[in-house]
Amino acid sequence: KQWYQREYGEYQTFQHYFKRNNLRPMESGSALFVRRNPISYSAQFGFSIGHVLNDLCSACWFTYLIVFLTDIQNKSSDFAGVLMLAGQIADGLATPLVGVCIDKLRTGYGKRKTWHLIGTLCVAVSFAFVFHKCFGCQNSSMIVQQIYYGVFIVIFQFGWASTQIAHLSLIPVLTVCKGKIVFLNAVRSGLTFVCGILVYVIMWFLLHGAGSDSEALGPADAPAFENLSYIVIGIGLTCSLLFHVLVSETSDEELEAQVDEQRHLVKEDNPRKKRTMGDWFRQKKFYLVGMMYMFTRLTVNVPQVYLPKYLTKALALKKESIAFFPLMMLICSVVGSFLSRFLVRYIGKRATYIIGAVLAISSAIWFQFQPLSNLCLTYGATALMGAGSSIMLVLSLSMTADLIGIHSETGAFVYGSMSLLDKITNGVVIALIQHYHPNEECDDVATCPLAIFYRYVMFLVPGISALCGAMAVLILVCGSAVRRKGANTSGKLLTHAQASEPSTPGSSRYGVVENNSEVSSDSS
Repeated sequence: KQWYQREYGEYQTFQHYFKRNNLRPMESGSALFVRRNPISYSAQFGFSIGHVLNDLCSACWFTYLIVFLTDIQNKSSDFAGVLMLAGQIADGLATPLVGVCIDKLRTGYGKRKTWHLIGTLCVAVSFAFVFHKCFGCQNSSMIVQQIYYGVFIVIFQFGWASTQIAHLSLIPVLTVCKGKIVFLNAVRSGLTFVCGILVYVIMWFLLHGAGSDSEALGPADAPAFENLSYIVIGIGLTCSLLFHVLVSETSDEELEAQVDEQRHLVKEDNPRKKRTMGDWFRQKKFYLVGMMYMFTRLTVNVPQVYLPKYLTKALALKKESIAFFPLMMLICSVVGSFLSRFLVRYIGKRATYIIGAVLAISSAIWFQFQPLSNLCLTYGATALMGAGSSIMLVLSLSMTADLIGIHSETGAFVYGSMSLLDKITNGVVIALIQHYHPNEECDDVATCPLAIFYRYVMFLVPGISALCGAMAVLILVCGSAVRRKGANTSGKLLTHAQASEPSTPGSSRYGVVENNSEVSSDSS
C-alpha cells in the first residue's frame, strides 16, 4: 500500500500513470512493466527504408526471372524452374542459419545492423549478374550456364535472407507497443509494394526503349532487364545507407537492464526465463503462425510470378502489360496495406486477416473465369488480389511479432524458421508448375492448353493458399477462446475462495503484494 501511494499517489488510475510515464505491460497477469523510450520519427523513417533494396530485388526476382530466362534467354521451363528452386532453397537454408548467427553475435555496432550490412553488400554485388547474359559462357552447355547463374543466385539469396531477418528482428527491439508494431509492419509492407510499383514503372519505360518493335517479348528486350537491375541496385544502396545512419540498435544488455530496473521498482525478484530455440518447438502457436505465414507468402508470391505469363499467354495481351497490370496490383496493395491498420482498430487482427483471405479467394476465382470478350474486367481481379494479399501479409507479420513478444533474444530464430518454411514451399510449388508446363504454343488462347494451364495456376495456388491461411487463423481464434474460457473459470473460483478468507497483512486492494509478483484481476 505504501509502494502504491508513493508511485501512483498523484494519478487517478493505473492507465493514467502508464500513459504519463510511457510504461508498457510486458507480461499478461504480471506486475512487470518496462519503460521504453518512444521511437523517433527519424528512426521510423530509417527503419521503413531499410528493406528497400530487398524489396526492389524481390519484385524483379519473382515477377521477371521466369520471363527473363524463358522469353529473353530462350531457356527451357525446367531450366528456369531449377534455378528458381535452387534460389528458394538457398534462401530457406540461409534464413534460419542467419537467424541463429544474429542471436549469437555480439558487436559494438549492433548485431542486427551488422548482418543487415553484410546482406546488403552480397545483394548489391550479385544481383546484376542474375539479370544479365552469361559472361564468357553464352555458347556453353546448359549445365555450365545453370552453374554460372546458380552461384550468383545463391550469393544473392544469402544476402537477401541476411538483410530480411536482421530487419524484421529489429521490430521487437525498437518498440514493444502493439500499435506501433502494426504501424511499422504496415509501413514496411506498404513500401514493399511501393518498390514493386517503382520497378514496374521503370520496366514500362524501358520496354519502350529496348529497340524492339515487336509486341511480344524476345531477346531484343534484354537491355531493358539489364538496365533495370542497375537502377534497382543504385536506389537500394542509397536507402540502405540512410537506414544505417538513422537507426540505432539497443543492445540486449541494455534491454535487460531496463527490465531489471522495473523489476526492482515492483519488488519482483524472480528473473524472467529466457525462451530458447527448443522452447519454441514446444509451442503449438509457433506451428500455427508458421503455417499461416507460409500460406500467406504463397498467396503473395505465386500470382506475382505468374501474372506476366497469365497476361501474355492466357489473355494474349501486349508485352507492356507485364509492367502495367502488376503496377495496378501493387497500387491496390498499398491501399490495402494502410487500410489494414484501421480495420485492426475496429475488428481486430484475425478478423482483418480473414477479410484479406476472402478478397484473395474471390480474385483467384475471377482469374479462372475471366472472359476474353471483356479484358477490362482483368483490372478488377488484379485489384482484389493486390488488396487481399497485402492485408494478409501485414497481419501475418504482425501476428508473428506478437508471437515473439518480449522474447526478442530469439526473435531472429523465429523469423528464420518461418522464412525457411516459406522459401522451400514457394520453390517447390514453382518448380512443379514449371515441370508440368505445356511446351506447345498456339494462336487460339480460348482452347490452347498453355492458356488453360495458366488460368488454373492463377486460380488454384493462391485460392487454396488463402483458404488454408484463413483456416489456420480460425484455429488460433478457437484456441484463444478456449484459453480465455478456462482462465475466466479459474478466476471466478479464485475470487470466491479469496472472498471467504480474511484480509492479511501485506495485501492490497490493487493487487500489489509485498512478496508476490502476480497482479489480481482488479488491476489487470
